[in-house]
Amino acid sequence: MLSAVGSAPPFCPLLLWQLGYAAYSSFMYRYTSANPRISVRFREGVTLRHNFVSDPAANMGAMTAQVTGSTLTETQRRHNAQAFAETWRGRGYEKGDTQQFWGNLLRSVMGMPEVQTVTGVRYEEGTSRRGYIDAIIPDAKTLIEQKSIGVNLDHAEMRQGQMVTPFEQAMNYANSLPNSQRPDYIIVCNFAEFRIHNLDEVKPEENYLSFRLEELPEQYHLLDFLINPANTRRHREEKVSMDAGALIGELYRGLREQYIDPDSERSQHSLNVLCVRLVFCLFAEDAGVFSKDSFHYFLANTRPDQVRTRLLELFQVLDTPEDDRDPYLSDDLKAFPYVNGGLFNSRTSGPIEIPLFTEELYDLLVNRVSRDTNWAEISPTIFGGVFESTLNPETRASGGMHYTSPENIHKVIDPLFLDDLTAELQNILTEFAGQDVKRKNRLRAFHDKIAGLTFFDPACGSGNFLTETYISLRRLENKVLSELTDQTELAFGDITPLKVSLDQFYGIEINDFAVSVASTAMWIAELQANIEAQTIVTQLIEDLPLSDAAHIVQGNALRTDWAEILPPEKCSYIIGNPPFLGYSRLNTDQKEERLAIFGKGGGILDYVACWHRKAAEYMQGTACEAALVSTNSICQGQQVTPLWQPLFEMGISINFAHRSFSWANEATDQAQVTCVIIGFSHKERKEKYLWDYRRATPEERAAGSAREIGMPSAVDHINAYLTDAPDVFIQRRSRPLSDVPPMVRGNQPTDAGHLLLSPEDHSKVLHKEPELEEWIRPFSMGQEFINGKDRYCFWLVDTPQSVIANSPILRQRVEDVREMRLASRKKATQKKADTPWLFDEIRYTGTEPYIAIPKVSSERRRFIPMGFVANGMIPGDKLFFINTDSLFIFGVLMSQFHNAFMRAVAGRLELRYSYGNTTVYNNFVFPDPTDAQREEIESAAQAVLDAREEYPGATLADLYDPDNSWLYPELTRAHEQLDRAVEAAYGVDYSDMEDSARETAIVAHLFKLYAQATTK
Repeated sequence: MLSAVGSAPPFCPLLLWQLGYAAYSSFMYRYTSANPRISVRFREGVTLRHNFVSDPAANMGAMTAQVTGSTLTETQRRHNAQAFAETWRGRGYEKGDTQQFWGNLLRSVMGMPEVQTVTGVRYEEGTSRRGYIDAIIPDAKTLIEQKSIGVNLDHAEMRQGQMVTPFEQAMNYANSLPNSQRPDYIIVCNFAEFRIHNLDEVKPEENYLSFRLEELPEQYHLLDFLINPANTRRHREEKVSMDAGALIGELYRGLREQYIDPDSERSQHSLNVLCVRLVFCLFAEDAGVFSKDSFHYFLANTRPDQVRTRLLELFQVLDTPEDDRDPYLSDDLKAFPYVNGGLFNSRTSGPIEIPLFTEELYDLLVNRVSRDTNWAEISPTIFGGVFESTLNPETRASGGMHYTSPENIHKVIDPLFLDDLTAELQNILTEFAGQDVKRKNRLRAFHDKIAGLTFFDPACGSGNFLTETYISLRRLENKVLSELTDQTELAFGDITPLKVSLDQFYGIEINDFAVSVASTAMWIAELQANIEAQTIVTQLIEDLPLSDAAHIVQGNALRTDWAEILPPEKCSYIIGNPPFLGYSRLNTDQKEERLAIFGKGGGILDYVACWHRKAAEYMQGTACEAALVSTNSICQGQQVTPLWQPLFEMGISINFAHRSFSWANEATDQAQVTCVIIGFSHKERKEKYLWDYRRATPEERAAGSAREIGMPSAVDHINAYLTDAPDVFIQRRSRPLSDVPPMVRGNQPTDAGHLLLSPEDHSKVLHKEPELEEWIRPFSMGQEFINGKDRYCFWLVDTPQSVIANSPILRQRVEDVREMRLASRKKATQKKADTPWLFDEIRYTGTEPYIAIPKVSSERRRFIPMGFVANGMIPGDKLFFINTDSLFIFGVLMSQFHNAFMRAVAGRLELRYSYGNTTVYNNFVFPDPTDAQREEIESAAQAVLDAREEYPGATLADLYDPDNSWLYPELTRAHEQLDRAVEAAYGVDYSDMEDSARETAIVAHLFKLYAQATTK
């Protein structure tokens, strides 16, 4: 079928465009008389649709836009995939069923709208090799070779005169296509098996992903590249940005060495400004803002020893209006336009020093940085990440700076406002289809609405959030403009139709270099957006001089009155990712800032909590809403109450949240961060959403999926622990709420390892001094307990001093402990140097049995592995213990009830559970069972212990690895029985619920019991 291009080149004269389009419309009407509806790929994420009629004039501007991508939820896709697999099981004929098979798959499972349009999917595409491509998806750069059911995909058949396998046949077709149309992927399918060949692989015929039709409900994500072709563009932008960042980092370091005093404040500022200016020039020449390659030729015609002087001259010219310039300027300088905006203004940035360029630096800048890099493809959102490579890693760590990827930015801005705006626009297009006057009026009102929104990032860093938000709004505006275009005229005259502007964006950033980077990134985003807009409005949009700028100021956001930057009543949304600094890493100034905001009660809060408090106070009495990326610890453990209780009392509601997830940033020296995203305001939304995350499978990662996949759920309420449950605030409690024995932290050695023994050390000691066996005991921290690792300790509680004095081994080790403790800065540790043969903190001395509970455990486990210890093993401080042999207590603690409560209120170490006796155990409300129910729990708990014994050699880590649960069916059944017994003791029945809903119901019930127990 014919693929048409339905937009004018950016600089095409209007008359020629209209004449050409009229002729094109007449042709297309004749060509499509049987099916006059045509779809044309316009730009990333937008398909233009045209209903052609016989009157060419009526065809002008009759295109409508359709946003591509999946229109289905994950639940819908999984359900539809199951139905699709059942429908097509055991059948499928290449010639008769291919279109229906792929059409249904792409529409019902992948969520692609109207897949049988021209640019969505093309079937039976002819090739120069006299064969036909079964299906091709141009946007996804994918060719499909379909075979009938039962055909062996590894067997060769005669095709076009040669014996070829289905993949080889598809490759022949691919090689016959023009270079611009060649696929990146080939899918070979026989209705029962899918094989995905990535042609970037070294041997794509051997290295491919494969899954069966019946596996589609679990594996449909492997086909996501078919509906999200923007990923290809994003990967290209990321690669260009990362490569460019590495070059700028190399240039930065080389230039730094040329400064006389590189560590001086002036030199550092000059180098930062110089790099920002160079990047703007590099982008401008590649994007057509300057004449093509003008900056490169300007440098190439300059000797290395003149580069410094020539750059100073150029920067002055770029800051001077044409009418005010020296009339005797050289031609190469005259060619550059006036930029404005303050980027090249010495009054704004101060006079800068530019060092001399060596031959090596000259070659790096002129050739590798300028000539060999296409700066037009850089992502302005990733711009900040590119420049993070030029900052000192120690500076980044102390400032808590973490660059946020575009994908993670959309986790903030999509549910905060972008999803609603996109839906509102789509409703306008749908509701008023065929009602031109009403439709245009609503579109103009919507256009004014998005142009009137304001966005504030009070810790904007390099501007990632503001830049991506601006880009997203300009894309919405482009959609509006394409719809508003008059049916007989594709231009807007001399008046620019653009309304979304940089003037809508505000930010505060403490680092002056980051302020410059953010402002420049916003300008680059504007220039790129103008290029796209020109293809819609078909008029020249003046890029230079820069006429507006984002309001980004340098300052300390916690010491600045935000209302002075943007009055709160004029602010629509607060966005961003404030510094990720844990409370123990704050310096003196940062602690003072936290104290000023929270008072003495905020001493255990992470630094990011300060932005939540300031945002809540700033938004009072307004309709403003906020969404911030934060450390996950502010919604766990002891930090919840001092932060969220006063905010809730202030009237704050949490409207959406992403629960704990991790990402590696796009910048050099990747920052590994575990985060939550919290959307909150004084205005409570009726619809609330929670995202939970799971790790992507290896197959999903291979197909381009993120490391973790978020699954949203509609909920009734979101409390401070980010659960769908009533508002409660768990306080640290020194004693259990229930009538149970205390849980105590194990013994802390504080010995630098001198009192501890590995199995090898243990053998060596007993070989040299076998009489010391009396003073050695088994010892375990949490990880040894979970993984079944042996470890030992010298236990010298009742040891006569003569034994220590007469043992060379003991004497040396005890002396080493004494020296280590004396060298400590802590007075309490120094005092313990008086008894260096003893553990620092001793809470368990006997041989009585106890239940051992590891402090830290993997978040992947459904249950924290606990167990009875009866061999006199000394528990370390990473183990908690309960002096009891009660099967009832063990059973309740190993149940889903206790573990669900733990997941809600425990702290986290990265993503791992960090169990606390004062926060989890002491606040957990045990059931009040009947005698029969108690016996049932005890019996089920014993069954769990018995089931463990059925797998000799398996450690607790093995037994509770969720990937291996199928290996231990008896243990799985025992836990199911235990959960039923504990559930019955609580007087509830959640047996008919799915796992996630059941966990939510359990937590809600336990929070209710907690509220009752604490208000008696």
